[in-house]
Amino acid sequence: MANLIDWLAGRKCIEDKQGQGLSLAIQTIEEFSGRTFKCAETTPKTSGIYTEEILKLIQEELPSYYDYITRVRKYVDRKGITQAEIEIVGSLSILERYNPLDRTFHIATETPKLHRSKERLA
Repeated sequence: MANLIDWLAGRKCIEDKQGQGLSLAIQTIEEFSGRTFKCAETTPKTSGIYTEEILKLIQEELPSYYDYITRVRKYVDRKGITQAEIEIVGSLSILERYNPLDRTFHIATETPKLHRSKERLA
């Protein structure tokens, strides 16, 4: 089903990775330095977040007593721009069952403003 959705969305060169801890998320964010990100779990500012702010969130504000699993999906969108979606799942429980204290963060890159302005002119 994911392949059909990716095909309909026009995504190409899809690369999925998964790892323990936060290092994969930090590495991916550093690959996209100079870009802005959106994260629905960071209120009041949910979009237009710079690389430094996202790295600060991950490195300093996430509690160290959680066990983290990071999933990263990188792809090329219809416009030929490389995008990334990062999911960080933090859990407190040892068992694989629901815990209301578990936290999930969804971080995604935004389309650069340079490309947005070119689209409007065309």
